[in-house]
Amino acid sequence: MNKKQKNSIILTAALLILLLIAAVTAILFPSSKKPISQTEFALDTICTVSLYEWSGDGEQLLSNAFALCRRYENMLSTTVSGSDIFNINHSHGKTVTVSAETATLLSDALTYCEMSGGKFDITIYPVKQLWDFSGNSHSIPDRGALEGALAQVNYRHVVINENSVTLPDGSGIDLGAVAKGYITDKMAEYLQSKKVNAAVIDLGGNIRVIGSKPDGSKWKIGIQKPFDSGSIQTVQASDEAIVTSGIYQRYFITNDVLYHHILDPSTGMPCDTGLSSVTIIAPSAELADVLSTVCMLLGYEQSCQLLQNFPNVQAVFITSEMQVLTAY
Repeated sequence: MNKKQKNSIILTAALLILLLIAAVTAILFPSSKKPISQTEFALDTICTVSLYEWSGDGEQLLSNAFALCRRYENMLSTTVSGSDIFNINHSHGKTVTVSAETATLLSDALTYCEMSGGKFDITIYPVKQLWDFSGNSHSIPDRGALEGALAQVNYRHVVINENSVTLPDGSGIDLGAVAKGYITDKMAEYLQSKKVNAAVIDLGGNIRVIGSKPDGSKWKIGIQKPFDSGSIQTVQASDEAIVTSGIYQRYFITNDVLYHHILDPSTGMPCDTGLSSVTIIAPSAELADVLSTVCMLLGYEQSCQLLQNFPNVQAVFITSEMQVLTAY
């Protein structure tokens, strides 16, 4: 065998080795895959889950994640007949047996109510029923009806005994500021348990990022400019949740007055704290979800005091004058 033939064999062998390495790398490091995503309408909003680095059948992982979302929606929704929350709200004062998960989430929610000094109250449901921010009526509730509903708002009236929940007749629970974050966390926990290393869960603005981007950098998430389609600020996150509450998300205008969906449980009217939105970056979506609403209700100064109790939380406030303020 001459030198030229030997070189040819060596070159061929080297190419085969490189091809083998490439094939093994493609199997072991799925970041080389193109991202995949799935979008569904759930939780009364558009939800999207995108996988960027995963093992196994990505399409099945997405399908299972959304199945989990639907299961929790059927457990925690106020409008799904037969859900735990629906059953409590239609119990007419009788004790209702709920799942252990619902009981735990309700206990967490009551802790948040206490933490806020009652500015956040999950028994706001009777008041919310008088407002229509998604339909066409867009009328301001009658003052008498509003006062009657306000008389039923008191989170201290919720009695939890293991998996049993009792609520006075006429009262009602709404977990709208907690449940979506909770469900986001549950979907993230599932995907992480299946070795998903990089993903983005977006449940109508409740965002939870898993890991970092495949290139190792943090995810960049834009904060919407209120009443505009563009971004006013960008935040970076890794293995964190980013949740925004804003007066621009659901509202109507009557006689040049804007009425939005974040209601003050002491008045039954939209809160007026000089803020257009609050974005929370936190380790869990449940915490980010509830804190974004609590801070909207408290206002900037009281929120800064509250957030001192959460060293791993960051907040971005957008005032009614579009000024950007932060708290860490």
